[in-house]
Amino acid sequence: MKILFVTHRNVCPLIGGIERVTYSIVEALRDIYGIQSYSLYTEDVQVEANVEEVFVRKERLRADNDVQQVVDYISRERIDVIVVQGSVIRVNNLMPILRKAADQCKTPLVFVFHQMPGAEFRPLDLGVLFNRLCHGQNKKAALRQLLIQTLYRVAPRAAEKLVVKKYKMPYLCADKVVVLSKGYISQYNHFVDGDESRYTVVNNMLSFPEGVEAEEQKQKEVLIVARMDERPKRIKTALRIWKKICEPDWILRIVGYGEDLDYYKQLVHRWGLHKVAFEGLQDPLPYYRKAGIFIMTSACEGFPMTLVEAQQCGCVPIAFDSFSSVHDIIQSDRNGYIVPNNAIDEYVCVLKELMNNDTLRAEMAANAQKDVQRFSRENIAKQWKTLLENL
Repeated sequence: MKILFVTHRNVCPLIGGIERVTYSIVEALRDIYGIQSYSLYTEDVQVEANVEEVFVRKERLRADNDVQQVVDYISRERIDVIVVQGSVIRVNNLMPILRKAADQCKTPLVFVFHQMPGAEFRPLDLGVLFNRLCHGQNKKAALRQLLIQTLYRVAPRAAEKLVVKKYKMPYLCADKVVVLSKGYISQYNHFVDGDESRYTVVNNMLSFPEGVEAEEQKQKEVLIVARMDERPKRIKTALRIWKKICEPDWILRIVGYGEDLDYYKQLVHRWGLHKVAFEGLQDPLPYYRKAGIFIMTSACEGFPMTLVEAQQCGCVPIAFDSFSSVHDIIQSDRNGYIVPNNAIDEYVCVLKELMNNDTLRAEMAANAQKDVQRFSRENIAKQWKTLLENL
C-alpha cells in the first residue's frame, strides 16, 4: 500500500504538532507493515535537524489550485490512499482540488482534523491580542481573531457562520473524516449537520520509541513543551500559576518557539518571576526524561502529544479540563491530574502537592508509564491500517 500525506509544512518531527504526529504515523506504518508513504506539502520550513527521512518522496505543491500536479503525483507513484492532515486553513482549502484529483485517479480521500472543533471561539487574552496587533507579523489574522472573538460574545450563531466552511468543505469532500477523540464527533458535526457514520476516531500514537526511560533520579523541574501561541496554549496562565508558586528548589523550563515567545519573556521580566528558563526549539526528549512534573494550561487541544510524551517519560502531567481528549489521556489522581478549567488556585494546590510529595510523584509516574502504552505504535498503527484497508 502507498499513502500520500498532504500537510501544510514539510514534515519534520522537531517542528511539533501535526508534523510530529505525521512523522510518527509514517514511520510506524513503514516499520510494522511495510507501507510506503509520500509527502505533498504547501510550505517549506527550514529546521536544522539530523533526523531520518521516512517518506519515499516529498514534493511541494506549486499552487493551491494545481489539480494536474496532484493527479500526476498520484498516477506516477501509484498512490492508493490520500490522507490530508488538516485543520490549517490553507490545507482545508485544498480539499476541493484534492477531491477532483482523487476522482480522476479513483483514489480514496481521508481528512484528519487535528484540532478541537470550535477552538477558534476560545478567547485570546486581550494583552496578547493587543501585542499581536502592534508588533505581530500577521496583523490581518489578529484582526480576524478580534472580530470572531467579539462577535461570538454577542451573536454566537453569526460567528459560527464565519467558520462553517472550515468544517463543511472537508466533510463534503472526504470519504472519511478522522477526529482524535470520540467527544469531537458531535462537536465537529455541529458545524455540518451531517451523517455521524462518516466519522471515525483514531488517537495519536506515542512519539518516542518503546523502552525510552526516565532518568533514574528526576530533577526538581516543572516542564512546558508547547508552541508559543497564546490562543490555544495559554502560556500566560502557566506563568500566572508559577507566580503563585514559592518553591525555591524548583525551576520552570519552557521548551518551544512561536509568535508570542517575546511577549512571554517580557511578562517574566515585568512580573519579576524567578527560575524560569526559556529553552527555545529543542528536542524535548531529554527534558521529559529529566523533569518531574509537566504542566499544560491549554484552552483547546486536538490530542496533545506533549501529555502522552510526558507520561511515557514518567513526567507527571497536570492539565485543565478544557478539551475532550484530556480524558482519553489522563485518569485523574492515577497518572496525572485534570483540574477544572480556569481554576487557577486549585491548579496551584495540585502542583504544590506534587512538588512536595516525592512518593506520590513516583507512584503516578509509574502509573503513567504503564497506562500510556495503550497509545503504542503497534496499537495505533493497527487502527490506521484497518481504516485504510476498509475505505
